[in-house]
Amino acid sequence: MSKFAGRLIKLGIGKEAVRGAGITPTYALPFVSMSFDDRVVKARSEASLGYMADTDSSFVTTKYGAGDLEGEIRSSSIGLFLYSLLGSVSTAGPTDEAYTHTFSINNVSNNQSLALVVEDSNTTEMYKLAMLDTFEINTELDEIVKFSSAFLSKQAISTGSSVPAMIDEARFTKKMVSMKVAASIATLGAATAVSLKRLKLIVNRGSVLDDALGTAEPEDILSTTMSVEGEIELNYEDETWKNYMKDGDHKAMQIAFTNSDTKIGSGSTAYSLTLQFPRVDFFEWTPDYSTGDIVKQTISFKASRDVENAQSIIHSCVLVNDVASY
Repeated sequence: MSKFAGRLIKLGIGKEAVRGAGITPTYALPFVSMSFDDRVVKARSEASLGYMADTDSSFVTTKYGAGDLEGEIRSSSIGLFLYSLLGSVSTAGPTDEAYTHTFSINNVSNNQSLALVVEDSNTTEMYKLAMLDTFEINTELDEIVKFSSAFLSKQAISTGSSVPAMIDEARFTKKMVSMKVAASIATLGAATAVSLKRLKLIVNRGSVLDDALGTAEPEDILSTTMSVEGEIELNYEDETWKNYMKDGDHKAMQIAFTNSDTKIGSGSTAYSLTLQFPRVDFFEWTPDYSTGDIVKQTISFKASRDVENAQSIIHSCVLVNDVASY
């Protein structure tokens, strides 16, 4: 056994063909931070012993994997996160060597599962049945657009599967970020992009361990909900956003990441990720009157299903890249 630096760890990710069966990783995934590892639940004996000690025994009742993973949004590997998050994908193309992947919500609890492989100087381990619990997109000035995620999985097993070689993937920076709001999905295209300082989008799947008697491992890991919230920051120039909160307005919203600096293949198509939400309300508005800076405002928003128009809470999620299929 040897000591090693965090930068020497390799992380691979793949789509399971059969839930919980594991898979050889498709992509090497560079990460900014990772806390994913084995976890346990313990039962402690609390029976009276005739002494002040509060317990005399503990028993491992559940074994599973869990933790957080943060990285940069990259044009190819991000598709596996979107597939697991939403559950369904339809692919069109190629057109000028570009493929268009449309991810949609599969309205079931057993969405597409992933397998994570962690390779370090001492071990190579696979976490099967990895399911997203939360997925967050963060954009900051002068930083690469990043994601943060939380997973649940089965406990690690030693594996002969190795992490594949890194591939060069397109990434996104502040000039490639656009957010629009409009009265409806149909009018988003003509809307003007909002001048933002910061944007955060959080999707929560409410993933839970499906435990059962007779085994220490969960039988399954299931999603229980789909919630979408976010937060934006911009200069405080008028009362528009404050009034959205006060008046209970609902808007359609589009968040897009488009890397026009990097074209796909020899064509003219840019790498992009575009999400649309049909019904968004603004529930918290906070000004920042710091004396040494331009006054800013922070607005929190929440997406809802549009019942009247039968549109999902995430109306569309479209990834354009050079991957033939997921």
